[in-house]
Amino acid sequence: MVEFFIAFRHIIERKFQSIFSVLGVAIAVTVFIVSLTVSNGLGKNMVNSLLTMSPHILVKNKKSKFFENYDGTVENVKKIKGIKAVIPQMNSQSILKGNGLAKGVLVDGISPENVKDGLNLKIVDGNNNISELNSVLVGEQLATEMNLKVGKEISLVSAENKEIKLIVRGIFKTGFLDYDSNLAIVPLETMQILSDQGKVVTEIGIKVEHPEKVEGILSQVRNTVNPKEYSVISWKTINQNLLKALQFERFVLIAILSLLLIIASFAVSVILNMIVREKIKDIGILKSIGYTNNNVRKIFTIEGLIIGVFGMILASGISPLVLIALKSLFKMYMKGGTYYLEELPLYISQKELLIIYGVTFVVVFLSTIFPAARAAKLKPVEALKYE
Repeated sequence: MVEFFIAFRHIIERKFQSIFSVLGVAIAVTVFIVSLTVSNGLGKNMVNSLLTMSPHILVKNKKSKFFENYDGTVENVKKIKGIKAVIPQMNSQSILKGNGLAKGVLVDGISPENVKDGLNLKIVDGNNNISELNSVLVGEQLATEMNLKVGKEISLVSAENKEIKLIVRGIFKTGFLDYDSNLAIVPLETMQILSDQGKVVTEIGIKVEHPEKVEGILSQVRNTVNPKEYSVISWKTINQNLLKALQFERFVLIAILSLLLIIASFAVSVILNMIVREKIKDIGILKSIGYTNNNVRKIFTIEGLIIGVFGMILASGISPLVLIALKSLFKMYMKGGTYYLEELPLYISQKELLIIYGVTFVVVFLSTIFPAARAAKLKPVEALKYE
């Protein structure tokens, strides 16, 4: 293609300016990819920490605090495709006492098999076996505040003012401070004994295979239970304020990063305008030998796209290197991690990468329109006057 050959020659002739234009596009795309990857990773890590204990779907009784005869509902819900675990639980505000200290905590009664298979708990000390009725698991921050160790005996005073002795079997960490400093997990049967209400639960928590696509399963659960008697809500509804804040933060980040792409496209446009000024005579010669306005327009459009494509290719090589460097720096300067993070979480989807490259291509293309149109409008006679 002759137009491509001419466009490439123009870029080669202006090496210095072309290199800086390519770098401008590459840096803008790299900053976009790196920033979005880190932001996505941090957001995903926060949601994962939150969902360690929070159910993806929550079923509660509308008419009563307690949920009686829940076994049938549990079995029916388990039949729905895409559900990973159904966890009947009983929670209550209680007081935990030990080492001369006392603290108000949320105590969650869960069956031992659901603690092992349904919850993705990270145990930092001990184990997650609460098969004995006097067992308790406590959050890492709670254990630190009350100086609790595995094997330590503590007292639990329920909301009904009943006291029971428990032994710490394990210490867990979710990465979500509210859970790790205010939550204790005991066997479901222990909570039922303390409440003196028989075999009841306060809610049924449901874990699904794909929490981000919970809406489809949510509707099936609603069809399975009696909507007049039970309320069914998803984790997205429960945590809607947090999710809206994350979405707004993401929107602001993308808006700011988009400005970088626009600035880079201005650099491409300036370079093309300079080439048009310098190549006025050449444009006149091309038109005098039969090149049409469309041919000339193609030449300068191709020049801009070559710069943009090379910039994107360079960015695809630089971005992983920058992310690896950031991860290494995090490990180096945050030895042992922070409370929430042990390593820098990174995540970006293929769809997001395609959108970034697609938008960059479009923005660079738009930046070529004015210079290319200016070159195409030149008339042969007027162009040759500049000789």
